[in-house]
Amino acid sequence: MKSDICIIGAGPAGLFAAIWAAQNGADVLIIERNTSAGRKLLRTGRGRCNITHSGSITDFIKAYGRGGRFLRHSLYEFSADDLRKYFAARGLKTKVEKDGCVFPVTDRATDVAQILLKEANESEVRFMYGKSVREIQKQRDGFEIVTDRDSVEAKIVIITTGGSSWAFTGSTGDGYKFAKALGHTIIESKAALCPLVTAEKWPGKLQGIAVPDVIIETKVSNHKFKVRGPLMFTGNGIGGPAVFDISRLVADYLPDYENPLVMKIDFLPGYDLPQLDRELVDICAQHPKKSIASVISDFVRKSLAEKICEQMKFSNALTAGQFSKVQRKDLIHTLKGLVLSIVSTAPIEQATITKGGISADEIEWKTMQSKICEGLYFAGEVMDVDGPCGGYNLQIAFSTGRLAGLSAANNLR
Repeated sequence: MKSDICIIGAGPAGLFAAIWAAQNGADVLIIERNTSAGRKLLRTGRGRCNITHSGSITDFIKAYGRGGRFLRHSLYEFSADDLRKYFAARGLKTKVEKDGCVFPVTDRATDVAQILLKEANESEVRFMYGKSVREIQKQRDGFEIVTDRDSVEAKIVIITTGGSSWAFTGSTGDGYKFAKALGHTIIESKAALCPLVTAEKWPGKLQGIAVPDVIIETKVSNHKFKVRGPLMFTGNGIGGPAVFDISRLVADYLPDYENPLVMKIDFLPGYDLPQLDRELVDICAQHPKKSIASVISDFVRKSLAEKICEQMKFSNALTAGQFSKVQRKDLIHTLKGLVLSIVSTAPIEQATITKGGISADEIEWKTMQSKICEGLYFAGEVMDVDGPCGGYNLQIAFSTGRLAGLSAANNLR
């Protein structure tokens, strides 16, 4: 079988690359190891598909950190606003939630996937489902893509296989192997946007308890990291959006079981220390017979309040009327900066995305073409670029997928 462009992987980056390449005159074939497209896309946002964020291009570039400069051109070529207009023009409007996350108004990832597949089919993109690529061989005038059943000849290859997280969706890190065989450097893949494991065991006893708004801070290697958002206790530590975001920032420093990473959690970011002190004084004065756990329950969930009292070694019999100034000060500092010792991220299989991948230094940011192997392109999570929770990573997939597809089609001319 022959094709102008062969795309490995039918996720959002692969589908978008195929659509834009085909609509610009290329004969496009997608090889997908699963029996259907967009397996991981359908699970994003808990099935609702957080397709992008409401921030400006400058906000996006800043959110991507070290990868922002590399992604800058693709974002200006196809921004979050452009993405929303793209889906709106095809009958799917989007909505912005309070945290800036953008979802389809239907809250269904299937609607996003159906539009992409409809566009691909109408653009005469061909699909080979249920076939795993074994290797990609560079030929004099293109590539030979060897699958577990046959082979494909293509002038151009675009690798959009994703990372190595959520392997059950088909993201098993194969793209790294193909790129390495063709001369590329692979930055070690690590779990990102995932729960964190604590040295302390008590968070596990609060498994499933959510805190709607916290600030998490840590310092490592002279770098200070600070995030804000919801937190949830897990069976062996902490999770939730705020934890996911900071996990991405500290992934390079974990695991470290001998020297855990110290994190401070502010459970009451809406209060400053003097304000919290005044409110505690008032409550204790008005309800002197209340237990301290009940006093704290005015601010946080009762189960968390009881666990905080236990960690601070407050007696169950301690009442608000007996609460000393020193004890109150210690409690305030705990509520505003409870210390947890982080020893590792959750396993990469549980991570939403992969940090690491094909070195962006070896990819042309204007085209997504390899600097090492002519005719080889990349898009999406397979590259060493990533963003926080909130639609930032799907925007990478769409923006770089489009750029890779257009660039590849132009290359054919």
